[in-house]
Amino acid sequence: MAMRLFKDKSDERGGTPSGVREPAVAGTFYPDDAKTLSTLVDKQLAAAPGAPNLPGPPCAMICPHAGYAYSGPTAAANYKMLQPGQYARVVVLAPSHYALLQGASVGSFTAFRTPLGDVPVDTEAAAALRGCKLVGDQMGPQAREHSLEVQLPFLQKTLGRFNLVPLVVGDVTPPDRDALATALLPLWDERTLVVASSDFCHYGPSFDFEPFGRTDREHIAQLDREGIDRILALDADGFESYMARSRNTICGQAPISVLLRLAKLRKSPPRPVLAAYALSGDIERDYEHSVSYAAITFCETGRPAQAKAAKAALLSADEKSALLQLARQAVDQSVTGRVERPVVDTEGVASKLMQPGAAFVTLTRGGELRGCIGTIEPDEPLALCVANNAVSAATRDPRFFPVGADELSDIHIEINVLFPPYRVRGIEEFVLGKHGIILEKNGRRALFLPEVMVEQRWTPEETLVHLCLKAGLPRDAWRSGSTLHCFETEAFGESET
Repeated sequence: MAMRLFKDKSDERGGTPSGVREPAVAGTFYPDDAKTLSTLVDKQLAAAPGAPNLPGPPCAMICPHAGYAYSGPTAAANYKMLQPGQYARVVVLAPSHYALLQGASVGSFTAFRTPLGDVPVDTEAAAALRGCKLVGDQMGPQAREHSLEVQLPFLQKTLGRFNLVPLVVGDVTPPDRDALATALLPLWDERTLVVASSDFCHYGPSFDFEPFGRTDREHIAQLDREGIDRILALDADGFESYMARSRNTICGQAPISVLLRLAKLRKSPPRPVLAAYALSGDIERDYEHSVSYAAITFCETGRPAQAKAAKAALLSADEKSALLQLARQAVDQSVTGRVERPVVDTEGVASKLMQPGAAFVTLTRGGELRGCIGTIEPDEPLALCVANNAVSAATRDPRFFPVGADELSDIHIEINVLFPPYRVRGIEEFVLGKHGIILEKNGRRALFLPEVMVEQRWTPEETLVHLCLKAGLPRDAWRSGSTLHCFETEAFGESET
């Protein structure tokens, strides 16, 4: 694919990108101030009960979606189990509260905004879902949908950076739910979390649901428990029969049914665990006007064979080739034309490469390091990150003189695309050859890519010693007061794609 470097004019246009879905319920369901929201979510996560004895890591969840004052503590019991960087993509299945929708809609937004920042949409996954005849790109069902939006701040606080697949589910028959599950299955890999958004029983005259007349908590909990038991058994047909018989007002019935059918399609179905259950009546002390909330975590027990290769296929061969071509163009122009900050013509770049990403660009000559510069945080589109770091590696690595024009033909380029870093407690969680590692202490930070330790044949302890020295710290500074983060990368170089 041919690409050209040019001056980016996006800042000259001004305004908000047309593809960003603005928050609809900030200031009502949750605070609209970033600091206040961050503090509230942190408090709810800290106060949530510890994770039950899980049979495996979470891979899917059923989470409530009311105002944070009511359902936040229950949702936090699920989200507390997640770790930063654990998932690169989250599929949210949300019921349609405001629009009459036949089938489902993945919309056509490029990002969802919250007070904590923008969450990019996985546009390629969304396009793949539109291949299912039930899935459209209607914007209306997503524009006001709170059941999708309220999941995002919790995910931002617990996972950090991730891409979103927003699927609002409307009226769907059992065969439709099977078709949606089949369409979703290829997306459910080891780097993807699935969240079904649903509250449980809405009881009282406001909801036109009073099967017990004047009631108490026990009656409502017993009604919900029968449905929860069907979920814990992964019994989609039983859950749907229960809903038809009881007429329980579980608003996310369709997303839950799709998730149950999706779970049964896996060669090793996950095992659901009830993490928390509560009612708004527990706060208001009024069970005659109450909404129930359940947090259910689906735990990994094994993966289909095709999912094991999903991580290696983060970027296609064409996408890797495009990034290497871009890096080569950037290096050549920076050396021969003194270009300081090239960027990419967005019309010529695959959409995945225009999602936020972090990467290191390494230059070698004759097998010897000639420059290596990168970024840890995905603060700009991956394509721009690679272009800018390629220029920096060639001209601004303080360890080397700038690359000369006479060297260009001998320079070899390698790119490491970073998965989000996550904090670890100590070197016992660090695996040589698999993990890159970041050490921070006293305002100083140093990083090694995964291959560095292998090439140098260092032990984990030696790696940390060299990290300390690289950061300008005493060689044993890692033993106390330091913070360690691990990360993985997808590495590829010229002649390898």
